[in-house]
Amino acid sequence: MTADGVLRIGLVGAGAISTQHLEAIGALEGMAVAGIVSASAERARAAAEPRRVPWWTRLGDLLERDDVDAVSICTPSGLHAAQALAALRAGKHVLVEKPLALAIADADAVGREARQRGLTAGVISQRRFEPVVRAIKSAVDDGRLGRLSLLIAEGLYHRPQAYYDSAAWRGTRELDGGVLMNQAIHTIDLVRWIGGPVASVSGHVATLGHAMEAEDTASISLRFASGALGSIVATTCVDPEQPVELRVYGDAGRVRLVGEEPVEWDVPGMAPPERPAEAAPEGVGATRTWGTNAVGYLRQYADFADAVRTGRPPAVTAGDGRNAVEIVAAAYDADRTGASVAIGRAGA
Repeated sequence: MTADGVLRIGLVGAGAISTQHLEAIGALEGMAVAGIVSASAERARAAAEPRRVPWWTRLGDLLERDDVDAVSICTPSGLHAAQALAALRAGKHVLVEKPLALAIADADAVGREARQRGLTAGVISQRRFEPVVRAIKSAVDDGRLGRLSLLIAEGLYHRPQAYYDSAAWRGTRELDGGVLMNQAIHTIDLVRWIGGPVASVSGHVATLGHAMEAEDTASISLRFASGALGSIVATTCVDPEQPVELRVYGDAGRVRLVGEEPVEWDVPGMAPPERPAEAAPEGVGATRTWGTNAVGYLRQYADFADAVRTGRPPAVTAGDGRNAVEIVAAAYDADRTGASVAIGRAGA
């Protein structure tokens, strides 16, 4: 970190989602963009010049800079693990867009490298920072819902064929993944975070509404180590898109979250949280990328910066990212074999 205490972040990838990262970094005190890398010189220049920072088309040019403390990775999913490893080996902290990797072994390697080098490695899962989601997590941890019996999540997204046609890597198994790795990974992370370790996964995936290699529709079932059961359905074939829904049931209470609204809140001794009154900083949240804006990234970047400065783990660790990838990989195995797949090794 530079002498002025500013955490200087190099951004890798200048595609659509990078807008949210750049807005969040720019809005937070004690944080600055140090440079931008993209395989496209045109995109790198377009993102860097308004911010008066250098740009490159090679990751190595960024990693050799002494004035870069951390790297934020916003490239296609299949590149995440290798780029995170390169950054860690160059002594940089890393924050990786979801998913951490497309294979468990690659996710494990990132977590292991960060631990061995004493560096911070986090994974974007900005929904964990929503006040209502944190309230649900707290209610479950405090036992207010009693013994959990069932967690149900639905991600009914819409992506036109033009979305998958917009880049050669979209919808491929090697670089992108399907609806589970790409869109539903947020919800999978929340279900695992709230419900606890998962013992086994079964399910089905299919490609039903798009010309693409990976799946656009999935239905998976979970058995948690606690004995509770879970169900996650996801598709990019719904038009119009519906708000993501999460339902959590226990023998003493229940909650139903639609988007960010707690439409049902039966939690003994705990009122539903109110939406924060403060407005987002000027210029943050105006740009939306497939339903996502920078507001959700602000808290996660603030948490990541504090983790780097204090040496504590970030709120969403590489191990958390690994655990979400494990569930998706198990769902693919279950679809292929027709059998339930046991999982559950502790993440990093």
